[in-house]
Parts: sequence; C-alpha cells; structure tokens
Amino acid sequence: MLLKKEDRRNGKPRRQLTFLFIFTLLLLTLLAAVSCTSSIPQELITSEKLWKDQGLRNYDFTLQRDCFCPEDWRGPVNIQVRNGAAVSVTYVSDGAAVTEGKFDKADTIEKLFTILKNAYDGKGDFEQKADTVNVTYNTQMGYPTTFYIDVSRTVADEEQGYTVTNLIAR
Repeated sequence: MLLKKEDRRNGKPRRQLTFLFIFTLLLLTLLAAVSCTSSIPQELITSEKLWKDQGLRNYDFTLQRDCFCPEDWRGPVNIQVRNGAAVSVTYVSDGAAVTEGKFDKADTIEKLFTILKNAYDGKGDFEQKADTVNVTYNTQMGYPTTFYIDVSRTVADEEQGYTVTNLIAR
C-alpha cells in the first residue's frame, strides 16, 4: 500500500513534467517555424547591407526595365539621386524628363531592393510570392545589377526585369 501512495505522488509530477517538456518542445518548434517565414535569401540581405555600408546618398545610375509594357515605361533612363531621393529621371535617348511617375517605384537603389524583397515575400505590388527571382549583385558595392521576376510561371506577360548600369557616386 505504501508503494502505491508513492507511485501516485511521483506519478502526478512526472505527468506534469512530461506535459511541460512536450509543451515547451512544441512551442520552440512553432517559434522556429514562425521566425523562418520570410523567404528573403541571405544573399539579398548581405548585398543590401553591403550597399548600405557604402553610405551613398548621392549617386547617378542608368536603369533599363524589361516588361510587357509601353516603351516609355522601359527606358533606359538616367537617374540622379541626391540625399537618398531621385531628383532627375530622364530618357537616355533624348534627355527628356520622364513624366507620370513611370519610374517612381524604382528610382533609387533602395527602392530596387524593396522590389526584390516584396517579390520574395508577396508584398507591395506582388499579390503572391514570385515563382522565380533571379538576381545578380555588384560584388564591390552590393547593389543589384540585374534582376528578373516572374510572379507566376502559369501567367504570361507579368514578368519584369531591371538592369542597373553606370552607377557613379557623387
């Protein structure tokens, strides 16, 4: 009889410890899963940090957009950035100013990084995570030199690509 009482007393704490252990294990698994929900690749994070470490707030670059869109939305355009904001966007072909905000979402390197992150996470202009994102980064400065985004392999003509050339610090 004495043995049964000890078993009862010891059994209850053991069940509580077992329950606590399992609960903690499940909680840690859930936290690990939640912390890994972003699909932004490490290469983008590293390249963006390298770009930010440059501390460039004044620079010029040429941008070409590839898309199923009118020619005046594709460029190429020369972009001047001062104090982190685009102050001039002109067509390479004739020097005319770009109108109607055609490049407003891509007129700084920071905005190009935002386009990429949104494509990976299905945010901003992207209603879903992109099926394909191919990117090449400048190895010295970190900015994306070319990238191609295909939101859905099953939908035609929604792909977009960007090429950055002639980046010069000012």
